[in-house]
Amino acid sequence: MITMDSSLAAMHHQALQRQARQRVDLLDELRAVQNVAKRNFNQRDIAEILVTSQAKVHRMLKAIERRNGNLDLDPEEIILRAFAYDTPREKLVADLKGVTYTFGEEARYPHEGRLPGTWDQVVTAVARGFLTETEFNEVRAAVGR
Repeated sequence: MITMDSSLAAMHHQALQRQARQRVDLLDELRAVQNVAKRNFNQRDIAEILVTSQAKVHRMLKAIERRNGNLDLDPEEIILRAFAYDTPREKLVADLKGVTYTFGEEARYPHEGRLPGTWDQVVTAVARGFLTETEFNEVRAAVGR
């Protein structure tokens, strides 16, 4: 494990913020593609409107399809947006307390493994350093976990 001084810790934090902004930007881009596609434009026209390539639009439409068209705001996005754009932590915790969570469950036969729920996104955020243990515990107490 690397021992970081304050300047390295600051660079690490900035790198995490860049990654969070990239993920949030991707979600915003997916929503834009979905909104234009709902108006029955073809991929080439969507690309022209959104100033991107047809190939990228194709990949994004496939990603939307894999999500069954569901691009609703979820706990992961709430956390990433707060981390990326320095939202006050109190607002983040309040927003997370207001979410209706789903919890992981075992996959049904013939599949194996575990299907994650939205609560897993909160747990993952703690492990990645986007949410503190104190914030997690406050949300957990409010959710009743």
